[in-house]
Amino acid sequence: YESISLFLLTNPSAVFFRNVHYWSAQLFLIFTVLHIIDHLRRKTEYKFKDGVWFRLTLSLFFSFYVMISGFILKADADAQQALRIFESLLNEIPFIGKSISLTLLGSEGDYQIIYVNHIATATIILSIIIIEHSKIIWPKLSVFIYSFLSSLLLGYIFSPMLHDGLHPVVKGPWYFVGLQEILHWISYTQLIIILTFILFLLFYLLKKFPERISSLIKKIFVSFGLIYLILTIIGYYFRGENWEFVLPWNNTYNFVSDFQPLSGFADIEIKNISSDKFKTILGRKEGCIVCHQMNGFEESHNPNTIGCYSCHRGNAFTLNKSAAHSGMILIPGNLNDAHLTCGTSQCHPDIFPRVNNSIMSTLSGIVSVNRFVFDESNSPTMLNHLKEIKYSDADSHLRNLCASCHLGNEKAQYGPVNELSRGGGCNACHLNYTEEAIEQLNFFKKTKEKNKKRKDFENKIILPRVHPNLSLKISNDHCFGCHSRSGRISTNYEGWFETLLNDNEIKGFSHSVPILSGSESSGQKLKQVQLDEKEYRLLMDGRVFQKAEEDVHHKAGMECIDCHIAQEIMGDGNFYNHKEDQVKIQCTDCHSNQINFVSYDELDYESRKIVYIRKSFRSGAKFISTQN
Repeated sequence: YESISLFLLTNPSAVFFRNVHYWSAQLFLIFTVLHIIDHLRRKTEYKFKDGVWFRLTLSLFFSFYVMISGFILKADADAQQALRIFESLLNEIPFIGKSISLTLLGSEGDYQIIYVNHIATATIILSIIIIEHSKIIWPKLSVFIYSFLSSLLLGYIFSPMLHDGLHPVVKGPWYFVGLQEILHWISYTQLIIILTFILFLLFYLLKKFPERISSLIKKIFVSFGLIYLILTIIGYYFRGENWEFVLPWNNTYNFVSDFQPLSGFADIEIKNISSDKFKTILGRKEGCIVCHQMNGFEESHNPNTIGCYSCHRGNAFTLNKSAAHSGMILIPGNLNDAHLTCGTSQCHPDIFPRVNNSIMSTLSGIVSVNRFVFDESNSPTMLNHLKEIKYSDADSHLRNLCASCHLGNEKAQYGPVNELSRGGGCNACHLNYTEEAIEQLNFFKKTKEKNKKRKDFENKIILPRVHPNLSLKISNDHCFGCHSRSGRISTNYEGWFETLLNDNEIKGFSHSVPILSGSESSGQKLKQVQLDEKEYRLLMDGRVFQKAEEDVHHKAGMECIDCHIAQEIMGDGNFYNHKEDQVKIQCTDCHSNQINFVSYDELDYESRKIVYIRKSFRSGAKFISTQN
């Protein structure tokens, strides 16, 4: 896997020969099937001697083995799954299954036996049978030229896929997914083995049966072939993550090989790139870091650890700019694509489903109560999800007033979380910009705007060198954008109450604040307004707040997340009707005569990890635990 990913990045000649090898194999399999059909149609099986026909029957298995072993040698996620399926089927063969499996596939994690069998043993056996059958060593010149040119052309245009190790959809090769579909419906694998053996036996006995029975068996083969073709189409195009049924246009899996002509292999001189530029990321080489040298990351999201592709997707196996950026996610972390970024198996697979089910995403209580008030529901306590609201009076009211403040609202613009921020999925809490990152982002926007009409537009853009970081530095400011609206929880907590004043009515100017002005139709911009920061607070949306008594917990220096813990904000995986049902901490957990204390070692795994990452561990420290 690592070696293939490296020459996909650095060696166009190797890529071309790999492509030709791949496509010649696909053509071999297709024309082998057509050749068998032609023979059976012309009833030529009676012309073969028993020994030759027996070896031709065996060649069917060796043809499949040569193909599947080549696929397995990719050693990516698709290949590993195919290996496990094939190995488990072989092991189910009575008495000799494990011996056959060890002979064909070797021991677990060792690809040497598969490699030797692929390039030598099985290929030599298959070649001998083919030569014996065709009675020629070299094909006709015209056949050779047509097949050779077809392989060259396909190899020049199409590069076979390499699984990225992150995408949740994992499938075998096109000729194997039909078997995967069968296994989805039939869990009794020995039944499949018996059926396969019977089909091979019937194929061998074709020439021994009378023509009437032989014709009936051929019809059975045709029926099975058509069924397998239908299952292949279903498995390849209509199966998604965890083999769930999904329509092709909703499937995130790439159905065809990446279209990347070798003429556009790379936009930079490969010989000028030192080998240490190509870091091994999650078992693969990645090309993004060669061009994008950035800093500013937290340790957990350092590109040297997780790469760029884990978050931004695109194509990690090319140095061609347009190909590398194809399918790229510019702002990862939004819930609509978090299953491809933050929620993959290598990152946070357990957290993403929790967030999706949490009250912060569903707004179940708000949806229910709103519909109940509009008399569109019989109860204010029903499970609902904001993404499922439609266009009734109640839902339209909700969409116009409240729906922008849920986590599923997409963050579409670069920049830090501020008072105008809404939603953004994981970014809503975890995105942080340093002053330097903000400065470089603003300069990038300025150069982009200034040079957008130039022909050499892309060459004039100054890309930021400091990346925003994703971390557990979750401040009250992250909560403020949404929670300064509606119940005004954030403003109440900090000691501000909303007035009916506007910025023109505030006296005693002492400092400048940016606020949003203009309408959506004419374009909204930030303007600077002066105000007395001790008495008044002017928010970026133009609302004026006056100073009041702050909450005692805020005065003591407590942040929102000191009470609203991870299992509450990100959810615990369960659906809740209302937010009070999802709350984990009560006042009595801290304000009680019997406070529960636990040591660091007694914390759950997630809590220990949070303490470690936030560098909050202190020897002998005790942590308050909830009472239930």
